[in-house]
Amino acid sequence: MMSLPEFWQLDHLADAQLLEGLRAALHTKRRALAEVVAHLGEVEERRLHLLAAHASMFDYCVSRLNMSEDEACRRIELARLARRFPSLFSLLATGEISLSVALLLKPVLTDANQLELLGAAKGLSMRQIREVLATRFPSPDAPSNIRKLPQRAPTPEPTRNDPPTEQQHAPPPPNHAPQSTPTGPSAGPPLLFAPAPPRQSRIDPLSAERYRIQFTADAALKKKLELARDLLLHTHPAGDFAPVVSRALDLLITDLQRRRFGAGARAKQPKARPASLAREVPHAERRTVLERDGLACSWVNADGTRCASRAWLELDHRHPRAKGGSSEAHNLRMLCSLCRVRHNEHYAEFGFMPRTAARVLWASWEAFSYAA
Repeated sequence: MMSLPEFWQLDHLADAQLLEGLRAALHTKRRALAEVVAHLGEVEERRLHLLAAHASMFDYCVSRLNMSEDEACRRIELARLARRFPSLFSLLATGEISLSVALLLKPVLTDANQLELLGAAKGLSMRQIREVLATRFPSPDAPSNIRKLPQRAPTPEPTRNDPPTEQQHAPPPPNHAPQSTPTGPSAGPPLLFAPAPPRQSRIDPLSAERYRIQFTADAALKKKLELARDLLLHTHPAGDFAPVVSRALDLLITDLQRRRFGAGARAKQPKARPASLAREVPHAERRTVLERDGLACSWVNADGTRCASRAWLELDHRHPRAKGGSSEAHNLRMLCSLCRVRHNEHYAEFGFMPRTAARVLWASWEAFSYAA
């Protein structure tokens, strides 16, 4: 008798079945969240956690229900909010409002504005709801300043006399990657770009058209910012750093668009191109593609949804150049790296299938662009 596959074994599913199963699982998860929140609210209302010998709902959730501390805090907070505004239960169950979005609304949600705010928050992401709240409840501008971060103490290296730690004795985790890069036929597909460490920058909306931008700079960048600020004091006596960054970015964006896509380059009479440049796309064709597709990926899926990503843009030949495709505008399009890998035949030159390359690129891109 054949055993049924476990719920995590999904290789046997067709693409349509996999997507339908994902939608069903999300629906179940959202409904379960709303039910858990409702039960927590009722347990607290009846003081059943006290009868179970727990001094607080937090202690009850962590000790008795085996929730993590963060999970317990967020769900208790949401349960109290939903009992104040019961319409939240149905919105949570349908997924129109997520747990995180609901908690962002908590400080400003009142009996008078609940219908308006909850209606405006339907289907919005965290970033979008922050924009909405900043527009409706603006905050004052953040002052320009440069603050030195505290120096982190280096981790001391163990000496010969130090006893080995538990971590040093621990075996490597499963599927531990070797230190050296494998080569030969068994080596995996190469990364087209290396994953970057998690970003420390953040952009928070303050009002409809104002944002607070925070990032970490080294000493060289600090000196450049201060020098540029001082040179601009005759036109911006307040000494704000925003005009410095704005002026610098204008020059940088103009230069990058000119070099990569030929934007703003002067039109020249066509002339014979050297053999070394025969494979390059002329600037005139680059400008035509940029004007037609815009500075965004032009891939459109079967449902008519455009990718529109602005990261890792490249010019792509619809009919591959290796198979005789021309470098004229009608055969060119603007694609991001991921769409180009998945949907173009000439990436097979690298020795791996487009789907494998897409998985590698997705993993690299998520490691690069992940943010809370």
